[in-house]
Amino acid sequence: MPFRNRKIFILYCSPAGSTRHVSAVLEKELKNRNADVLCADICKEKESGNLLQQIRQAAEQGILFIASPVYVNRPLPQIMKFIEQLPEKTGAAVPIVTWGCVSSGIALYDMGKALKEKNIPLLGAAKVGAQHSMMWRSENPLGKGRPGPEDDKMLRGLTDALAEKLQKSPLAEIPLSALAYQPPERHAEMEKLSLAAAKSHMPERKTDENLCTQCGICAEECPVAAITLSPWPVFADHCICCFNCVRICPETAILSDMSPLEERIRSRAALLDEKPRTQLFL
Repeated sequence: MPFRNRKIFILYCSPAGSTRHVSAVLEKELKNRNADVLCADICKEKESGNLLQQIRQAAEQGILFIASPVYVNRPLPQIMKFIEQLPEKTGAAVPIVTWGCVSSGIALYDMGKALKEKNIPLLGAAKVGAQHSMMWRSENPLGKGRPGPEDDKMLRGLTDALAEKLQKSPLAEIPLSALAYQPPERHAEMEKLSLAAAKSHMPERKTDENLCTQCGICAEECPVAAITLSPWPVFADHCICCFNCVRICPETAILSDMSPLEERIRSRAALLDEKPRTQLFL
């Protein structure tokens, strides 16, 4: 039983639900193997200090699955901040990204590099195709229906491969270079991009004060707790522009025209044509 005496942490942030789905598939599969698993949305985890303490206690027996959606070719800033807080030499890690079938960017590389800088070996990695989170209004969104059964099957295969690795000594790491799969010139271009810089190009959000009932659902459901009511929705600087507030408002009081953005997304997806959608790195 390769996962015996191991403490498994599945740590994620999931604004649109795809990364949560991936984490749930992994959690179920690992529990079926009688592994000791803790699964947590770190963007909603109120006691992150306690979580870090548990990781510290697990020490070399810990295995960290760290999952992030890809935003502007990079991992979420909240995920990178969490990695920065990890204790050094903590077991081994498996970074995972979900991406909306435009580009998985350099998100896996960013996460892998940050983990390596903590002297945490990379046991494996995965990118998983997902329905694009900005296209919920579209009849034919990019990545429609993903992650789906085939993606789930590959994730179960990931746990099989990791179980086999854990039975061998020394632990077979994957090199960071395996995660630098974008062409060099594209990789260099993506390193210049960031969510913070891209915010100025995002569709504007406006609140219709005649429709808003100040119900607070947008604030309650914000994946990174970036909304307060004062008395209408106010968006903090750490907002990640997931537009969940626009999608879930029961009164459709938060307005945003997504159509120009969708056109740009489809054009870029056609230009990059990244394949495969889901891929394991072992």
